[in-house]
Amino acid sequence: MHRAKTESGIIRAVLFITCILLALLLPACGTDDIDISDYENEKIELIGIEDGPVALTIADLKGMECRTLKTESTSDKIGRVKATGPELDTVLGKYGASKADFSKIIINGSDQYDVKLLNDYITEHDIYLAFGIDGEPLDEESAPCRIIIPKSDSAYWVRMVTSIEFIR
Repeated sequence: MHRAKTESGIIRAVLFITCILLALLLPACGTDDIDISDYENEKIELIGIEDGPVALTIADLKGMECRTLKTESTSDKIGRVKATGPELDTVLGKYGASKADFSKIIINGSDQYDVKLLNDYITEHDIYLAFGIDGEPLDEESAPCRIIIPKSDSAYWVRMVTSIEFIR
């Protein structure tokens, strides 16, 4: 009888610890609840995926399947970040396309900075449209969207994205 109580107590303790661990770990598996209210209606123009430009709001991006990923740039400019947003192929999938369909992608920021990515680079790297960094909304120098390309030079991580042009 004493042994049964001990085994029962051990089982309860293991179940309790398992529940605590799951409660702590599960929020990290999805996306953070990032307050984008300051820039949720800002638009990013997608050019070249349909007959005319397509305008997506940051709220549209947040409503897509998103991921929170920890990564760092290969340069020392930015370091490690935890970015939240949809992958570019998720966005393009809404229009029946994928990044491999294009020979070049040009990403433009409102600060006049742009990056041209060629097909080899596009297909070899994941590209994310982040609306949050480190569990927080983007600051004024990055909002409304920042491109994050894991394990790449942060020179490709365009901030203040206003448009993305897709060239076949």
